[in-house]
Amino acid sequence: MSSLFAFIFLCALISSIYFWKFKPKKRHAKASIIVAVLAFILCGALAPTTKTDADSSETKTSLSSKKKADEAKKRSESIASSAKAESKRKASEKKAASEKKASEEAESKKAASESIAQVQASSESLARAESERVAKEEASRASESSKVQAQEAQAQANADTSQVSIENNSNNGTGNTPINNGDLNTADVNAQGTIVGNSRSMIYHVPGQRGYRMNSENAVYFNTEAEAQAAGYRRAKV
Repeated sequence: MSSLFAFIFLCALISSIYFWKFKPKKRHAKASIIVAVLAFILCGALAPTTKTDADSSETKTSLSSKKKADEAKKRSESIASSAKAESKRKASEKKAASEKKASEEAESKKAASESIAQVQASSESLARAESERVAKEEASRASESSKVQAQEAQAQANADTSQVSIENNSNNGTGNTPINNGDLNTADVNAQGTIVGNSRSMIYHVPGQRGYRMNSENAVYFNTEAEAQAAGYRRAKV
């Protein structure tokens, strides 16, 4: 706008000079001078305003650019902050998942170890129980064997005692061990004793039984049934 008034001022100035010097027309020259003065005044008045408007426009543009830059910076910072927060959240979740997995693995290993320990303890307990059972059976067998041996030894001792007693009794009665001559009457209790045993059947008879009378070659005599039983004989049923 100030440029237009400057141009008008210039034209009015040239016209005033032209009408004043080359074509002297005072009225046109005065009009040109007035126009030039007005144009100069308007140009001077409008020039600062235009500049101020320009400055204001530039300031607004600068402020707008700065505002936009600030907004862009804020958006960038917000995006960066969000990305950082998201990264932290993912890292935290990953760490929590890793710790949970490690805890689960530790618990699984602990449970497996406890299970193995229980199985081992159970196996050891069963082994101890089996060992104790076998030891008890061996001890029982050894005890039974000892009892049998003791019984056999006792029986042998009783037999030896009975034999010695028989020999002593025989020696006391006749001076010699009884000899079966084949013609001895086994019914005669005063001759050889009251108990008659059969050396072949290992059965002894008492007076009154059916087999009390037998061939004297097989006869063995005892004073009591205990002596006969100690010698390995059993009593006849009839």
